[in-house]
Amino acid sequence: MIIDSIFVGYLYALRYDGEADNELDRLLHQWNNVRYLKLFAQKNKIRDIETFVKARLDDIEDMEDTIDEIDQDNKNLKLFFQPLYNEETGLTTLSLQKAKRKNNKLRFYAIRIDDNLFLITGGAIKMSLEMKDHTLTKKELSKIYHAKAWLQDNGIFDNDSFFEFINEQND
Repeated sequence: MIIDSIFVGYLYALRYDGEADNELDRLLHQWNNVRYLKLFAQKNKIRDIETFVKARLDDIEDMEDTIDEIDQDNKNLKLFFQPLYNEETGLTTLSLQKAKRKNNKLRFYAIRIDDNLFLITGGAIKMSLEMKDHTLTKKELSKIYHAKAWLQDNGIFDNDSFFEFINEQND
């Protein structure tokens, strides 16, 4: 895995082995692709495919606007990302996170390295209440746990260890 910078110092995304794009870029391209959205709707037995596609295109525009605002407005990702599990409180080492917006079906999944430092590990179109109840979100859950284990295996647990790893990766 490779860590790509999105906004230096506070937002990064994983690029999995053999992939050309990091997870943020991959998802943005995918969710802006009408053909992908139509196939996704058909596969998931959505009755009104056109409405589904239009709603997801609105969702991705909302997400992209939010990401742009974060970059311009004090870099405060803590307002965009929330604990993956609602019962988690406080700052937890390598906390699993989700980025979501109200009335939006798109999710980015990330690991919170430190106070305002996040690593995107993937994302999905939310199709069920619980992640374990849909094959796509179940896969994303597996990816986020795998990424957390990879970070731990590489001694990454806070800002200092993260940036030390990034510097070594770039040498």
